[in-house]
Amino acid sequence: MLISVWRTMLGLWLAAVLLVISLPWSKFDATPHLKNVQWIPFAHLSLHPTVLAETVLNILAFIPVGYLTVRSLSPQNRRPFVLALLLSSCSSVSIEVFQLFCHDRVPSTTDVLMNVVGTAVGVWLALAIDQILSSCTVRIRRLSA
Repeated sequence: MLISVWRTMLGLWLAAVLLVISLPWSKFDATPHLKNVQWIPFAHLSLHPTVLAETVLNILAFIPVGYLTVRSLSPQNRRPFVLALLLSSCSSVSIEVFQLFCHDRVPSTTDVLMNVVGTAVGVWLALAIDQILSSCTVRIRRLSA
């Protein structure tokens, strides 16, 4: 039951991220704008506030993807990190492919990498919380015994 709630939250979060990133839809013209693609990661990274904000937002938007992916898997799953990274990679590449067909949008490999970094942070956060709760539970059991 709880896993289905986490999965629903993950689906809603991904849908919200995809919706927000794809706006405005008026820029979609179904023509591939290959000249806009930034193929080399971090080549256009600068200390300009807009670039830094976009980079940080790419990371922050995908932290919940990592966290919710771990929560939506069964506890017996031994590869939450791999599954979360696959999900975020596919989602992120899908976003960039959509942007390829939008006028004045810039698909970037840096964005894909930052989204995957955000997912990795979310996975780490979920696993760290699990470890802290587990050690607290053990200590409480020892104290009550």
